[in-house]
Amino acid sequence: MSNQTVYVPSREEKARQDFVLGLKLLANGDAQRRVREEYRDRLLPQLSARLGRAPGKRQEVEGELARTAAFRHWAVLTHRSQSMMWDAIEATTRRVAPEGAARMARLHATAARRGSLELDPALQVPTPISNTEIHRQPGGYVGSPDPTDVSAGLRYIGASMIYAVGKGQAQAAGDGRANILLSQLQERFPDLAAPVRILDLGCGIGVHAQAIAREFPAAEYHGVDVAAGLLRFGHLIAEERGVPIHFHQRDAAHTGFEDGSFDLVISNILFHETNAARLPQILRECRRVLRPGGAMLHVDVANQVARLPFDDQVMNDWQVRWNGEPFWTAFAERDMQREIVAAGFEPERSFAEHVARPAGAWYVFGGTA
Repeated sequence: MSNQTVYVPSREEKARQDFVLGLKLLANGDAQRRVREEYRDRLLPQLSARLGRAPGKRQEVEGELARTAAFRHWAVLTHRSQSMMWDAIEATTRRVAPEGAARMARLHATAARRGSLELDPALQVPTPISNTEIHRQPGGYVGSPDPTDVSAGLRYIGASMIYAVGKGQAQAAGDGRANILLSQLQERFPDLAAPVRILDLGCGIGVHAQAIAREFPAAEYHGVDVAAGLLRFGHLIAEERGVPIHFHQRDAAHTGFEDGSFDLVISNILFHETNAARLPQILRECRRVLRPGGAMLHVDVANQVARLPFDDQVMNDWQVRWNGEPFWTAFAERDMQREIVAAGFEPERSFAEHVARPAGAWYVFGGTA
């Protein structure tokens, strides 16, 4: 992504953020590997001998695994590096926020816009966004009511450069975030060469949206999110890069768009940040707004219990309780193809699969109306 995004750390800030990135890489690399080795080489044989069988569920493992030195070291490093990340990001955010506000004010003052921004101050922002600091982001995603405040988006883009990259996703801070979506669209829906209208649910700051909008330049692109603080920043950077996206502050479960009005509905890492009650509602909304023959594609984290050993499940569940990931475990336990069929898609025209990538796997699910 171009550095005209406003969020540009100074040399000293970048050095501090790079140090935190190093801690993230250590936590997600060697420290996590040692937890797995401790479980596989010592704890699993002990538990199997005591139970008279191999453990059959996460709960039979987590107590003893959490008491090991390897797990405690990993947990402390993971939690502390998250705190240090936000401290380092905040230094840049506070310094550049006035410039971001000034650029937003200039954007408000011009009629020469390619896209648009529709905010709804009366929107009842649902949980978890309204009451949870996802990823422990200070102040959460919603931001202040100030129409020029882009601080929430500045923090989010700053975190992308550390949090996601620290998980081995080097492309996540820029346009490369759309790579998996674009490759899966081409592979699974080859006939969808020229969608007329695209709906992007939980679009956030719209980094991936920009790449997809450029891939389909003739399409009318609509991004929906409940967080005004992210949408303002997304609108600003899209306009400064000349990418026409229409951002709407709306609920993904109740978008307000007409029935059958989109050729393509997508999302990127939305569902693992959605509570259990709203997940099926969002899928039903996807089905409602798709035209006959339209396509739905969602990409999310590959933390499903069906594919992860118990040690990884325990580490993921720890993130739920302590590190700002309140719905990871609930999402990991859902059969998304079953949910998609329950939302009105035909079984033979729906899918939920894990797709291996160089930096790990993604969970890809969707269907055709």
